[in-house]
Amino acid sequence: MQSCFLSNRGVASSVGGRSGVLAYRSPRLNERRKVFASASPAPTAVRIPQILETLCEGKDLTREDTEACLEYLLEDGDEVQIAALLVLLRAKGETPEEIAGLATTMKKKATRVNTPHDVVDIVGTGGDSIGSINISTGSSVVAAAAGAKVAKHGNRSVSSLCGSADVLEELGVAIDLGPESISRCLDSAGVAFMFAPRYHPAMKAIVPVRRKLKVRTAFNILGPMLNPADAPYGLIGVYSTDLMPLMANSLVQLGTKKALVVHSMGLDELTPIGPADVMEVTPEGTKSYRLDAKDVGIPPCEVEDLKGGDRVLNAKILRDVFGGAKGPIADALCLNAGYALASCGVAENPIEGVAMAQEAQQSGKAGDVLSNWIDISQKEKAGELATA
Repeated sequence: MQSCFLSNRGVASSVGGRSGVLAYRSPRLNERRKVFASASPAPTAVRIPQILETLCEGKDLTREDTEACLEYLLEDGDEVQIAALLVLLRAKGETPEEIAGLATTMKKKATRVNTPHDVVDIVGTGGDSIGSINISTGSSVVAAAAGAKVAKHGNRSVSSLCGSADVLEELGVAIDLGPESISRCLDSAGVAFMFAPRYHPAMKAIVPVRRKLKVRTAFNILGPMLNPADAPYGLIGVYSTDLMPLMANSLVQLGTKKALVVHSMGLDELTPIGPADVMEVTPEGTKSYRLDAKDVGIPPCEVEDLKGGDRVLNAKILRDVFGGAKGPIADALCLNAGYALASCGVAENPIEGVAMAQEAQQSGKAGDVLSNWIDISQKEKAGELATA
């Protein structure tokens, strides 16, 4: 999957000699290090050094302090302070409360999409470096063809040859639409794409810092939490199992209705290659389990079977699959779409969800949805340009 930006409690750290890998930290250790500052005033230029000093001491921030700190820095801070916040959080190890605080501030500053639909997003952190086809993007079209309302949030490629925005643009979808147009795409096509740079203007302050730092920070995992349509349901892939508790418990903090946080055989999505680790998120908390594609009728494949290429090749492959072509890539799309359908309640369970996805894919219905989406999105784009 392509990142939108390039539990119990979990954290990002380089502990245990795993530099650059997100690792789990025990709840007890978190409690010992917790700093309760709910009565403290909102951060100002005077308080920022105090907050940074707290992080230097290896102490956690509250969700409220993290939220207010980032809000101040985005408006009045400088690149050095933003870099200090991100690096100190990374060195200490982020908590779900801190990640939720960062996400809350970014969502406050985002352009919102209003829709009456309980939408689902199929998205990932990116960063698996395997070069697979755009599985989450393809799965979104298949899930929409099977009856879900899919609000896809994504960007152009950062580390891969082809990101979600790249392949959709090649397919003919207008990717840079405003919120009203997105809402109408959801109404009429059942699927829409929200181009992250358009919906998150606050990222302008963060992007230069990340480029100069050249290390992973909390923003490597925030993208799936920042859906402008505030998707209550999700299938969210992560590039490492070590990241799963942090992602899942951050989603709990943010009030997600139901999401599956998944990782399979080195990829940030479900695959037929082998078993997947899953953390299921509901308002009550999380539960962990493993699943195997063969248990829902999907045959196994090899990693090479899922490889993609540039935007032209990936678009051609997806068009063929949407038209009914069979094979490992079709299986991977139906697998992810099926679990997304179960997550958002369109299907009763994953077995039914996969069967619904297979019917939509093999009948060519997914191709019809893509054609409808292309027509609607291009009309909406023309309308936006005419009134600009």
